[in-house]
Amino acid sequence: ALGLLFLDEEATFWYMVAIIEKLVPTGYYGPGLLGAQADQAVLQEVLASQLPDLNEHFTGFGIEIKLVSFNWFLTLFIDAMPTECALRIMDVFLNEGHKFMHRVAIGILKMYKDKFLSMHDPITMFQFLKALTHHTYNVEELFTVAFDSQFPSRGHLSSRHSHHLNHLKQEWQERKKEEHVHKEAPMQVLAPPLPPQVPPQQTRRIPQWECGGYIGKDTMCLCSGEKDQGIISVITVGQEPQMKIIPDMVIKGRAVCMKYISSCDMVLIGTLDFYVYAVDCLTWKELWSLRFIDSVLTMEAVENIVFFALAEGSVAVIKNIDRSYPLSEPLLIRIGSSSVPCLALVPNQMLWCGSEKSITVLSTVTCELEKSVVIDDDDDLGKIYKMKCGQQGVWVSFKSSTIICLFDVDRYTKLLQVDYVTLPTLETHDRITSLLPVQGYLWLGTGDGTIHVLSVKARELPQKDVSPKDASDSPKMQEGNIGCGLVTVEEVEEKEEEVEEDEDEDEGAKLKEVKIAVHISAPGKLHRKSRFGITLRHRKRLIETKKEEKVGPYVLA
Repeated sequence: ALGLLFLDEEATFWYMVAIIEKLVPTGYYGPGLLGAQADQAVLQEVLASQLPDLNEHFTGFGIEIKLVSFNWFLTLFIDAMPTECALRIMDVFLNEGHKFMHRVAIGILKMYKDKFLSMHDPITMFQFLKALTHHTYNVEELFTVAFDSQFPSRGHLSSRHSHHLNHLKQEWQERKKEEHVHKEAPMQVLAPPLPPQVPPQQTRRIPQWECGGYIGKDTMCLCSGEKDQGIISVITVGQEPQMKIIPDMVIKGRAVCMKYISSCDMVLIGTLDFYVYAVDCLTWKELWSLRFIDSVLTMEAVENIVFFALAEGSVAVIKNIDRSYPLSEPLLIRIGSSSVPCLALVPNQMLWCGSEKSITVLSTVTCELEKSVVIDDDDDLGKIYKMKCGQQGVWVSFKSSTIICLFDVDRYTKLLQVDYVTLPTLETHDRITSLLPVQGYLWLGTGDGTIHVLSVKARELPQKDVSPKDASDSPKMQEGNIGCGLVTVEEVEEKEEEVEEDEDEDEGAKLKEVKIAVHISAPGKLHRKSRFGITLRHRKRLIETKKEEKVGPYVLA
């Protein structure tokens, strides 16, 4: 299109031939774009030699310049720069050759070097890197900076390009050869083996299940392994469950989350090594892999839109995802300064994103932030760890805690807060590691490997006469209306002062007895997560003296 502005059609054709065959390195626009990929490796070496401090800064924050500069070189900066700058760059490129592309790239980075070094947020740095060329209008300053220092010779750049190109070609040929000669291996059916009787010194760590998901047709996909690799297994649910291992599909890095995309019949597996792998559920082969700016902790999908929660505090969004490599760059939405360990889809087309002690609500339609709610200022709750949406609302658990909370999906108010160690039927009091609401039940997984199934029922509130003011307030759940929860020292002191005032006034007032949702067992046993060291016997007495207006609408038992 640029050539047609100044040349006729035939001249434009030969102009393109000259660029592809004479001016750019070999294989630049060939299969796999191997020449262009090799050029990015050369640019990385030039950056390390010309701007070592900036290169170290990028490396420290996990910024790969090739994710942006690849498009610069592929379009010869025509698509990246303002028109006036793009024309000047093309003019010098036709005269100087491909070496000038590296000069321009290093010149742009040198112009904004101080700005980059002052940034300490990888999201901000990456967004600035993508946008800076579109706002570079001073072409004279760019050329001055690009030519103000010694630069590697054309021979050196060509030699390094050939080196990287040969390496890429070998990898490409090996990959093609494997695809050509590979025959799909049958999945091996494994019966659960009995643990061998070996001396303790010969035992070894068994790889644990890292993540899994339901993929339809009574089938589950699980990923097990250690920190350097993961192995995919398929379990068929039935009267006699069967487990099948996929020997040829190995995930590089430790898998932490999995999501099944039904429209594409594939699973996405996120790893701590910043990658997401797409795996075909029919052939169990890798379809593509994509690298993010940080670890992918969890995923949620709405049709063909996938939301990725990242460890650096953002949610990445990929729209129109399918079995081919995503052509568009992920949309990054900043949630907070800490990691986003959990996501929860709610029925009103909203996505709840948990981070620290706040919940950020994101629209799944517009991908815009709708609301941010601080759930509690109580230090005993800890950081949000897991979230799941059920019939009653959104259930939330907290890191290294035994407390469960239930929130209303529309008003974001707390409907219930329970410390599950107070349930009389439970024998273990370990931290909550997973939760799953299923109709009228709540399944809890704990750190000691136990699964608890709890019943969730609507509370039968006692019948009583209410004033018009109370009647108008009763249908609405106000903030803090909880069924049962921890009691702080401040609340104890306030309660004692109220009792003393009532005795002084000789009104004979007594605190009303309240039908509590959760009964506490093992009196006198110290709860190890209690902040103030209150015994369970003491906490039982305090909870039973809570005012009746604090009773929530649900009972968990």
